[in-house]
Amino acid sequence: MNVLLVGHAYGPGVGSEPGNTWNLAWCLSRQHRVWVLAHPERRKDVDAYIAEHPNENLSIIWVDVSRLCNPWKPGTERGIRLHYALWLRAALRAASRLCSSEQIDVTHHVSWCTVGVPSPFWKLNVPFVWGPIGGGQRTPSTFLRYFGSAWKTERLRNVYLSILPYSPALRGAVKSSAAVLSVNRETQNLLRLAGGHNIPLALDCGLPSASVPLQFPAVEPRTELQLLWAGRMQPRKGLPLLLDAMAQIRDLPIRLTVAGDGEMRPEWEESVKSLGLEHRVRFLGGVPHSQMPAFFRSGDAFVFTSIRDTSGSVWLEAMAHGLPIIGLDHQGLGTFVPASAGIKVTASTPESAVQELANALRHCAQNREQLREMGRAAWEFACTHTWDKHAETMTALYREVVSARRNI
Repeated sequence: MNVLLVGHAYGPGVGSEPGNTWNLAWCLSRQHRVWVLAHPERRKDVDAYIAEHPNENLSIIWVDVSRLCNPWKPGTERGIRLHYALWLRAALRAASRLCSSEQIDVTHHVSWCTVGVPSPFWKLNVPFVWGPIGGGQRTPSTFLRYFGSAWKTERLRNVYLSILPYSPALRGAVKSSAAVLSVNRETQNLLRLAGGHNIPLALDCGLPSASVPLQFPAVEPRTELQLLWAGRMQPRKGLPLLLDAMAQIRDLPIRLTVAGDGEMRPEWEESVKSLGLEHRVRFLGGVPHSQMPAFFRSGDAFVFTSIRDTSGSVWLEAMAHGLPIIGLDHQGLGTFVPASAGIKVTASTPESAVQELANALRHCAQNREQLREMGRAAWEFACTHTWDKHAETMTALYREVVSARRNI
């Protein structure tokens, strides 16, 4: 088939949105002719990779926004929402030109899919797949204090999500899409309120097949329980929940290594000192994506404390290395992580979450054999979520929607 993928962020050798679009496009191009609409932020990396690995089935259409009206500077978050709205308009024009010159069988908006910015690509006269979509998850009101001075903005976001299902733009996109996928139950419920019916759940991330060990990784016994945490240091990532839990179990040999950087790092490092955890918590700063496998191999369990997150590709990467997952039982993690692959704690109040996290850490420290069994279940789950398998699933979906269009 001739497939058009829409993914603003796009690039090799990285994770998150750029890596998701890149990996899906590359795997799909083994079976189909693929065009990708992308922003040129990582164009040099893409051009360098393709120069070394030519791929006749893959074409990239670089789309940018005029500098005169572009409020966003790559590498920052400021102005990104307006930039993205403007980029979508420019990308739609580019897609229309492509469809007039090529027989495109299906268009798939695969990256930066959020209910807050309805995709316009259903307007093309081509079967359209949207998702997996996120953005419908909310911050539990009892956790707003973790956002500091930004709590009002977060509360307004929750109010906005309450009225979003009645947006004509969202309802039009949901109604006109041949298929709509959701990345968590919260977004799935919102899309149903917006008029959607059959909205299957699907992860928006995957793993390169080569990054998943062929056998369950052997872990050397350690005298201390080595916990890992990784992510952008933003208020919504919720690291203080884990720090408070560790402060409750000082009698156990538990260590935490934190990978990542961001605005909250100074405050969180100060929290470690105030809690008296300096000798138990280590901050690595930003870790290159190429070094993350070694980081995962250094731990016994991975803790994911996001208060609000669409899914979180980092916990899937950790599972590939045989790490059980400890985290809040909501949103992406709550939707996909099997009960056998870790411990999920309720997100009703911060106090109960901290207590349940402390109990989970104690259980893991005192039950190493069960920890290993959870790690095996995590690895087995990761083996089923490679990009190759994701491309096979998408191919089946593309054929379904194309066949349905032909039968109308």
